[in-house]
Amino acid sequence: MNFPFLKRSLGALLILCSPSAFALHIMLDPGHGGVDTGAVYGGAKEADLVLKVAQKLQTLLAKDEKFKVTMTRTNDRNLSLPERVKMAEGTKADLFVSLHANAASDQRAKGVEFFFQNNLPPDEDALFLASQENQMVLNSRELHDISGGDELSKKGDVAAIVEDLHRQNRLSSSLRLTQALTQVWGTDNNAAQATIKQAPFYVISKTTMPSVLIEIGFLTNPREAKKLVSAEYQNDLAQKIYTALQSYKEKMDNHTAKSLN
Repeated sequence: MNFPFLKRSLGALLILCSPSAFALHIMLDPGHGGVDTGAVYGGAKEADLVLKVAQKLQTLLAKDEKFKVTMTRTNDRNLSLPERVKMAEGTKADLFVSLHANAASDQRAKGVEFFFQNNLPPDEDALFLASQENQMVLNSRELHDISGGDELSKKGDVAAIVEDLHRQNRLSSSLRLTQALTQVWGTDNNAAQATIKQAPFYVISKTTMPSVLIEIGFLTNPREAKKLVSAEYQNDLAQKIYTALQSYKEKMDNHTAKSLN
């Protein structure tokens, strides 16, 4: 079997089926909700804050014909992590964007963090944060599976190649999105520092589409917490994420056009 030819053919098929030339369907996932408040400091609740930012971002996306937007929750209700993933898969979203607010024992910790799933060993802090957010959903076997596992060797050659192409596309697209986010933050000298990290968060490990989890700031940092509860700052966060999504969409459209020429 001519595997290089098969890979090229399947790669071309994935490009032709790419949603980048059409309205990009964004699944917004405000973390926590209901009885699960997430981090709570000084009266500020993570679940409330990320819902407000998500709603503001939803408004921006809904006005732009280049995007279609769906939310996992639009009010203060509890959703399990598997339910969130199931919703994203069921709506066939092109991108999954999960919003959270951070917390740390050191009140000096600050900044925005963008997480995506890849195959590199996660650093200790990121792994701990992921374990907290995953709410004990993952067991050791699942961690093995989402880190790559050994299941590819058990499948047929063609199925393995197709799966590998999808995985590579998903990881590279997720990285492009996180890079677009950091570039937007980097153009604002007054913005909080932004970093790209990776960790096995359940929602970005189990979704099959490109995904990113955004920690919008540290509630445990008094200065950041004060900004996070401000409607003006929430608008700014939503605008920055929207701008990054516009940049990502444009780059994906250009990449698809060049690949077809």
